[in-house]
Amino acid sequence: MLAKPVVKNKFWVVKDGDGEQIATIQKLSNSKKGVMLVNSKGRTAYPSITELGKTHNIKIGRAVAKTTVEDSNSVYGYPVDGEIFNEVYNVQQNLPLYTKLEASKSFFCAGYYIINFNGSWVKNYCPKLLTLDRNDFKGPFHTEAEMKAKLAEMRRI
Repeated sequence: MLAKPVVKNKFWVVKDGDGEQIATIQKLSNSKKGVMLVNSKGRTAYPSITELGKTHNIKIGRAVAKTTVEDSNSVYGYPVDGEIFNEVYNVQQNLPLYTKLEASKSFFCAGYYIINFNGSWVKNYCPKLLTLDRNDFKGPFHTEAEMKAKLAEMRRI
């Protein structure tokens, strides 16, 4: 299992060997030390991320350094198309969200996705949250290449 950082030193997503999300890890508040593992079995606190990794045989990934240009056009490490306002991370759905206007109530999902429309998988970049809520999807992916690989896999099934 691998824990990939979503928010550096604060939030990780744990994926199994097939790349499916099975848990999340979140740093406890500043007043408490340690981390919390959240999975289908519940919530369990650990004194450190290292201790949690050893206990559950989880390899803890490190955040990839990004350039300033990339940082200005990404939400939680996922690329976006256009200006970014109101960044939010939806923990339940594992989605990096943002609005395109400061006063907007319409959220978009950062990154690349594949979406099942009427039984056919299609690729999409920064779709509206509403679109993902209404359809089966896979993602987010950091790169177009990752998305295309998953699309090819889903079309074979």
